[in-house]
Amino acid sequence: MWRRKPAPKSDAEIIADAIKEAARQYERRERARRRRERFLWLRAMPGWLKTLLLLGLTVLAALVGDGIRRESKEFKASLVTFFGQVSVLPHGQQGWRTPEPNMMLRDKDLVRTGANSSATIIFPDGSAIQLEPNTEFEVRLLDFARGERRDRSFMVRFGAAVAYISQFFGAQSQATICTPTAVAAVRGTGFRVVYDPNTQKTFVQVAEGAVRFRTPVGEAMFQPGQMVAATGYQLQRAQGLPQPAQRALTAQVGQLRQYEHPPSLLQQVEWFLTNLLDPVLQILGLTPGGWSYAANNFARRTACKEALRRLRIHLESLDEVPNYLNPVTLQELGLNPQERDRILSAFAGNMLEGYRKVGRSDYIVRTRARDKKQTLYEMTIAEIREVRGQD
Repeated sequence: MWRRKPAPKSDAEIIADAIKEAARQYERRERARRRRERFLWLRAMPGWLKTLLLLGLTVLAALVGDGIRRESKEFKASLVTFFGQVSVLPHGQQGWRTPEPNMMLRDKDLVRTGANSSATIIFPDGSAIQLEPNTEFEVRLLDFARGERRDRSFMVRFGAAVAYISQFFGAQSQATICTPTAVAAVRGTGFRVVYDPNTQKTFVQVAEGAVRFRTPVGEAMFQPGQMVAATGYQLQRAQGLPQPAQRALTAQVGQLRQYEHPPSLLQQVEWFLTNLLDPVLQILGLTPGGWSYAANNFARRTACKEALRRLRIHLESLDEVPNYLNPVTLQELGLNPQERDRILSAFAGNMLEGYRKVGRSDYIVRTRARDKKQTLYEMTIAEIREVRGQD
């Protein structure tokens, strides 16, 4: 097939093309000149100053890298001491195993103590938990965000545990020790949680600091020297802790305080830098705990909203929404464990912030995402929206 030859260009077209090409070449030269001028200050810099700048950048990279390495420790706990019959069931494994000294514990790991046995678990900030005899304890969540914002959640499935939350835990951090029917939320305090599965009764005894104790029915704050109980979801009136019990609990908390230690100057400098550079590190996928875009703040907020959508599907499948909803187990929905964990794992503390029934089929659910700001979301039958100004 013959192609028609293009018509020869006129003199005016040739001149116009030449002018355009000259303009393009001029623009390329200008861009190259501007790039060169941008670094003229670097060329004019004395050699010793260039060396000093390079050394500073190397030190900065080393400090940030070591800070990221140090962050990874926040996602583990250490089983430092144990006595008697103590066993551990790592998440995803079938059989219980005998622990080793300084054994690392992670999310969903279980620790069980037998009669006349005990175990002590410590954390990088110096917080510590002691398990009493005949106790089964679950590490539900160990999370960390830059700015020293820790999120830890545990469950006493049965038995008793004494906890001391270090003064270096972090002002914006939260720690919760749950039972299957109640939640004790604390900051900078020492307390004891007891749960009897036969009676579904939870006891909380406060040695120091304050404890926010809640069930799906209600909540209250309790001070040192007080003891409170809940049978199922029903809160009982607080009572004074008997003096012998208070002295014994104070002594236990004092023993746990030995693991507390202030952060070193190096750690403070490293975490200041990683917090300062967090927006850039998030873009690069360098999130606390490892390299993962799925763990950056935007992805965590998205995961929270998606989990709320899944929760809404289950609520709307019911003829009538429940009067109460267990924030830790969601047991009123009758979900299988995989679906329950899939939903709760997207929320701060692996739990709901709140639930309230409105009418026969309406509800209000509140939960926080696991991003750095722990963004608060509210879900109704009509929408999922961010709640501002209630941090």
